[in-house]
Amino acid sequence: MRTLQIFSNAVEAEILRTRLDAAGILAVVNGGEVATMLSHIGSAVVRVRLEVAPEDFQRAKEILEEDQIERYERTAWQCSRCDERNEPLFDLCWSCGKPRDESDPSRPLLELESPVIRESGPIVIADQPPRKPPSSNPYAPVVPVNDHGGRRAELEGAEQDSRDVELVARIFRGAVSGILVLPPLLTFYVLFLLIFEVPKGAYQDSRFFWRLLASWFCCLIAIVFAAVVWSGLF
Repeated sequence: MRTLQIFSNAVEAEILRTRLDAAGILAVVNGGEVATMLSHIGSAVVRVRLEVAPEDFQRAKEILEEDQIERYERTAWQCSRCDERNEPLFDLCWSCGKPRDESDPSRPLLELESPVIRESGPIVIADQPPRKPPSSNPYAPVVPVNDHGGRRAELEGAEQDSRDVELVARIFRGAVSGILVLPPLLTFYVLFLLIFEVPKGAYQDSRFFWRLLASWFCCLIAIVFAAVVWSGLF
């Protein structure tokens, strides 16, 4: 047997052995077991040999050289069925599974969409490229819609609504308690919240309208009650 190539691990040697076996050339991997046993030491002392018969050496060498040239010459390609881009070593479209053939145009990797770099003062911002418009091709993959802005607005709206619910509940409790507990002080605090803190849109919300109206009524009762008490004392 003649050594065709030396590897630092048995996996690469087995891959090439399988390739030669598909071409009808018998190849043997020697040193794979030792490489596995000494893998914890490192690749410097590991030598895995791929060996072939002397009469097959030249043909096996030519096959490996042709494969090497093909890997360098192959380019990214676009599937003619679903219009999806694939990497050079893909023989099947990752999206629809169609085998690569002559009808699939080549697409160099440099043509792939890249982020748009723009400067904003001292900060460099990478904007995502615009997404392709929806395709009428039934085989085209489904492209998720980048709706971060809408999602952020939805979260901010839910957070604001939660704050409004808590604020109205606190005002209502304070207005009711202000009738019996420290009428002047607590009532003035509730009035401050009603005038300056409650958003105008809260009065148009049916969940808040009646509680806010009841809070105003309780404040009025508390003020009248406090006025009667203080006039009786003085």
